[in-house]
Amino acid sequence: MNKALKVLLPTIYISVIGVMFICVLLILSGIKGYLKEDVNYNYALDNVFTEEVIPVSRVGSDVIVKPFISSYVNIYKKYYDYESDNQEDSIIYYKGTYFQNNGIDYESSDNFEVVSILDGEVISIEDSDIYGKILKIKHNDNLVSVYYNIKDILVNVGYKTTTGEIIASSNKSIYENDEKSLLHFEIYYNNKSINPESVYSLNANSLE
Repeated sequence: MNKALKVLLPTIYISVIGVMFICVLLILSGIKGYLKEDVNYNYALDNVFTEEVIPVSRVGSDVIVKPFISSYVNIYKKYYDYESDNQEDSIIYYKGTYFQNNGIDYESSDNFEVVSILDGEVISIEDSDIYGKILKIKHNDNLVSVYYNIKDILVNVGYKTTTGEIIASSNKSIYENDEKSLLHFEIYYNNKSINPESVYSLNANSLE
């Protein structure tokens, strides 16, 4: 009996080891064949990301913004419209003289930051008896913006501004007997004044 076990047990061990070795070979063979296969997978995201990717651009670089950021700024004097029935709100009075408003007068109880309405270049900074400091920015061959009655100017002539960049702050009104802070703002297209309120949020290249 003992002799039989001595012969049988090694045989069983060798058989088990042989089976395990064959299984390992089969598994390795299967993996190798699997790796060689050219399998095409369809992921859920394949329908989201396509080869035609639209690059993200700097939204607003060509879009005209308001010349201020504060939500506490209001319109004090409107743009003078020859066809308007109500022109009283667009007339400026200074030292016994009435002027047609070629821009918009914005006011607030406190000084507010003044920003560039578009990318451009500062082409002049001047002084005026009526409007105080005047800053002019050329945005393209046709479009120029002018900021009147400002102070704390942060740019110089030749400086390249970007859309929404702070360039100065509003100042106390010179021609109005008022304690409020005011910005007189004008836009010129092809050397003609236009109503600033009519072009905000528009693309500068779409102006006609």
